Amino acid sequence: MKRTIRALPRTALAATLAAAAFGAAAQSNSPWLPIPGSGSISANYVNQKGDDAYIGDRKLPISAITGGAAQRYKRESTGLKLTYGLTDAVSVDASLSYTKTRVGAADNSSGLADSVIGVNWRVLDEFERRKLPTVTLRLTAIINGNYDGARLAALGKDANGYGLSVLIGRQFTPKFSVWGGLGFEDRDNGVPNAFFFDVNASYAILPRLSLAAGYSNKKFDGNLDIGGPGFTPAAFQKVREEREIVRLGLSYALAGKQTIGVSFGQTVGGRNTVKDDAIIGVNYSFGF
Repeated sequence: MKRTIRALPRTALAATLAAAAFGAAAQSNSPWLPIPGSGSISANYVNQKGDDAYIGDRKLPISAITGGAAQRYKRESTGLKLTYGLTDAVSVDASLSYTKTRVGAADNSSGLADSVIGVNWRVLDEFERRKLPTVTLRLTAIINGNYDGARLAALGKDANGYGLSVLIGRQFTPKFSVWGGLGFEDRDNGVPNAFFFDVNASYAILPRLSLAAGYSNKKFDGNLDIGGPGFTPAAFQKVREEREIVRLGLSYALAGKQTIGVSFGQTVGGRNTVKDDAIIGVNYSFGF
């Protein structure tokens, strides 16, 4: 039987837009795909800053870590993402960003951060099987940017790699939906494997306005701590790292398939990473 191509129901579309509003710093990806032959181009800006960092499992001021050379860690990212539906069950996406990291007089860095190319395959569709959620499998290629990862202000892990994840979502009412994902990443150059998951919820306050909330956790395996036995500055990208982040976001659908979104997040736990007091994101998306 030939499958009928249909547009996303309003709630699924709202959740997809809310996921985009979380910006480049979010782990979240939507399990709902664009219809074949359609897609979107998104531009985002993310500003992160914090006065403390987790060294091992201890929280210390940035000033103590840098010997007074810096009081705060700041990071700015400007990115683009292209998403396109190939078939009713397959879509592709690609994202890149330019990032600046500043740690006072201690260290500063800027350049093209890691780029990501993704392929998404929906294997279950809740709108065809009402008792089941939507389930999408995602494969990503991680392409190393042009920066040095062996430094305090590194833009990333300084290594190529790939990722696998499963994305799950469900529309519970015409206004309320929940989605999330779990997966892992494998990188070159001795970078530990990473495991991650996220859970999110979206509620349509008005026909065009949606509120989203989310939690994400990403953990790089390993037994090396910053400042611990065996650590050297050349091994920054090889430490055991963990980040727990909570977020709130608002997205508004404009006329002509345009969407704007804002989000606010905060790091609530971690290991060998900066404790971001504020993660502020702005997103603009244009559909075609």
